[in-house]
Amino acid sequence: MKRRSFLYLSGIVSAYALSDPLSHILFASKKKSFSAKMKKDPGRVMDLHRSLTYDIISTKGQQMSDGYRVPGNPDGMSAFSIDGNQTVLIRNHELGRTSGRLMGPFKDPKNDALALREKHYDPKAYGGTTSIVINNKNNKVIKEYLSLSGTMTNCAGGVTPWGTWLTCEENISKKQKNKVSHGYVFEVDPKKDFLQKPIPLKKMGRFLHEAVAFDKYGNAYLTEDRSDGLLYKFVPKNKDSLSDGKLYALKISEKDSRNWKKRDILLNQKFKIEWIKLEDVDPKSDTLREEGTKKGATIFARGEGITYDGESIFITCTSGGRLKKGQIWKLTPKSNDSAIFELWFEVKEKDKLNMPDNLTVAPWGDLIICEDNPDLDRLWGITPKGKIYLIAENNYSNAEFAGVCFNPKNNILYLNIQQNGQTIAIDGDWNSVRS
Repeated sequence: MKRRSFLYLSGIVSAYALSDPLSHILFASKKKSFSAKMKKDPGRVMDLHRSLTYDIISTKGQQMSDGYRVPGNPDGMSAFSIDGNQTVLIRNHELGRTSGRLMGPFKDPKNDALALREKHYDPKAYGGTTSIVINNKNNKVIKEYLSLSGTMTNCAGGVTPWGTWLTCEENISKKQKNKVSHGYVFEVDPKKDFLQKPIPLKKMGRFLHEAVAFDKYGNAYLTEDRSDGLLYKFVPKNKDSLSDGKLYALKISEKDSRNWKKRDILLNQKFKIEWIKLEDVDPKSDTLREEGTKKGATIFARGEGITYDGESIFITCTSGGRLKKGQIWKLTPKSNDSAIFELWFEVKEKDKLNMPDNLTVAPWGDLIICEDNPDLDRLWGITPKGKIYLIAENNYSNAEFAGVCFNPKNNILYLNIQQNGQTIAIDGDWNSVRS
């Protein structure tokens, strides 16, 4: 069980308890800032670099434009430009069956779900996505609505080459009486300002999905959040559709990439890649990685965030490395079939980075990385040369940062504070932050 799930099940009684200021007080004494460049937040939400400011643009429990309430546990997210004047944020909500009933969009979960008919995937699940439309001229929210409903444990995702959002289920629950199963990827179109019919993209595999990113050849790379997970590659049959294609698992000369027992893999050590074709991509149980492992695929320590900078794919493994505090891998495609793979970063001291999770590429080319750890959750930047700088830290609650992304028109950074149920807009002098 992931830290965030444990915290929810063991410590949260009320569906919206974490929005209460008291929750910040409960955790404040455990926190300690690592940087003098951070300014203390009088609102007790998060401490930011002195050159930055934030606004809360959405909070769980608020009524949305469609009459439903903002669900809790916002996670993966991305921003889409619509005709230059508006930006649409599509935001995942990592909700299981119990948390979905408590923190989902519905006041009457059972009946509200049934009323949506085919636009609600699983009558007993209440996860999905919400969309936030923002006016780029004043950065104000125009409307907010439910855009995908009835999925489960929507963790992270990614953006397709044609500008849609892929939301991924980190759940592989067995089929219920309604014969609906989970563990799939779903597509959401930001140009459709209404609730969309959920269609599982089964050819992309059924497993504990985390995130997805595409290369310039149209191939999709998918991470798996397990201590013995794999890195997958999906090759679509058609370049503008994900309904059909072939699924592969990565293989390098090292069977185990985790570096747990000893440092078998060194920084910047280059590996040639082999892709292992997978056959049973929609298994009845959680066996896809087992098929890959038996065929020689390399295992990874909790593959989570993944992003593409136009040249290389960057992948975070949250508990990889000798300290089990995280790795960042770099995959550089050389053709449709070949690529160079290397260990780009490994945490050797947690004060500089501790258990990296969601990440994105900044407009100026740096990696922006969220943490997910039991100590102090922070937001970091890393330059292409490996210089690390601190952007934000949560000294007030045991809530992780997630869903980091940028407005493509004005460099405003958007961020979720998951367990607090908040979506944040951050703006300021980014050059000062990097210096």
